Amino acid sequence: MEPENELLGHLANICEDIAKGRFTEARDLFEMTRVGCYPATVTGLAEAFGMMLVKVEAREYRLEHIIEELKAAKAEVEKMHLRLAKENKQLKRNLRSKFSPGRIIGQSRPMVKVLEQVEKIADTPVNVLITGETGTGKELVAKSLHYNSLRSEQPFVALNCASIPKDLFEAELFGIERGVATGVEMRIGRIEQAHGGTLFLDEIGDMSLESQVKILRVIEERMVERVGGRKPIPVDVRLVAATNKELKAEVEEGNFREDLFYRLNVVGLHLPSLRERRNDIPLLLNYFLREHVLRMGVGSKRLAPGVAEALKGYHWPGNVRELDNEVERAVVLSHGEVIRLEDFSSDIQMELDGKIVHRVSPSRGGVNLADAETDLIRQALGQTGGNKAEAARRLGISREGLRKKMKRLGVV
Repeated sequence: MEPENELLGHLANICEDIAKGRFTEARDLFEMTRVGCYPATVTGLAEAFGMMLVKVEAREYRLEHIIEELKAAKAEVEKMHLRLAKENKQLKRNLRSKFSPGRIIGQSRPMVKVLEQVEKIADTPVNVLITGETGTGKELVAKSLHYNSLRSEQPFVALNCASIPKDLFEAELFGIERGVATGVEMRIGRIEQAHGGTLFLDEIGDMSLESQVKILRVIEERMVERVGGRKPIPVDVRLVAATNKELKAEVEEGNFREDLFYRLNVVGLHLPSLRERRNDIPLLLNYFLREHVLRMGVGSKRLAPGVAEALKGYHWPGNVRELDNEVERAVVLSHGEVIRLEDFSSDIQMELDGKIVHRVSPSRGGVNLADAETDLIRQALGQTGGNKAEAARRLGISREGLRKKMKRLGVV
């Protein structure tokens, strides 16, 4: 047996080699753990170093496994990133297609004129003021302007000026600094959120005069200052505003700043009411019908003959939005595949039913209204061979409305 000091020296060399990653003599280390063959001091140290080696190897194995897992996770994250980037690109392409001026439904002259203007100015930086009654599609046009411009890759941020309480409006629009009030955290406003993109201010006619001053400064200086802030923040936004009010009248009454009006109204777009584009009603009806049938998964649905033509006679105070809601309602409430006039709301039926009162036959100009109605109903029934559904269609009323009138007038 080698002297103890030589064995300890050899043990030290083995451990040094192992520390440097050389394991050629690692077997000798385990040989020295044999009790009774080597001095107790050598055996004890060899055993301790051996246990350390086992733990180190186990740890290195685990680390190698973790590294492989991390590499696999990194590869998966990169793969997901590429997929999300591709999906995002496709989504933006779909948005550009969805909000293309050519996809907005309308063939009437007033609407065609608006869409032609949208195509001309979409890819310019000018501010736009969109006017029109509630429900005419002002936000749809605003999105069309954004998604067909160079800013389409950046955010489209919308804010309804009438929906935010006055004491919260400025914080929502301009942002707020931390500590302005107890428990208040810093929050960026809609203007900063729209940086690089488009800010759509709906119902801007309801904005307070104090806020009008601040938004005017944003337009002129391209800077925004948060509530409680002292440092102006540069912003790059295209401003599109909309209102159902007559802003020139609001200016004259002192409710809207004249300088802000002209800053917004670089290009003005006026959307016609549905009453001004009645010939678009059949197109819109069929579009909304397809959309709601697909969304609800209710199977095939179609409008009964004459329904589209009859609905052109309604005055549509809620415009396109009301038409959309009415079609959705009819899809839900109709029985079978055919949607009839009686599947629409009572307001529509009452107005259309009432219009028959004003349709007096030229040959009976002086008769009372009841006689005129009776003549028209009998004439329609005679022309249709007693077919009440077809007679109702020709009269521009619902079948149920015809039945009630026949009962009231005693028409058999």
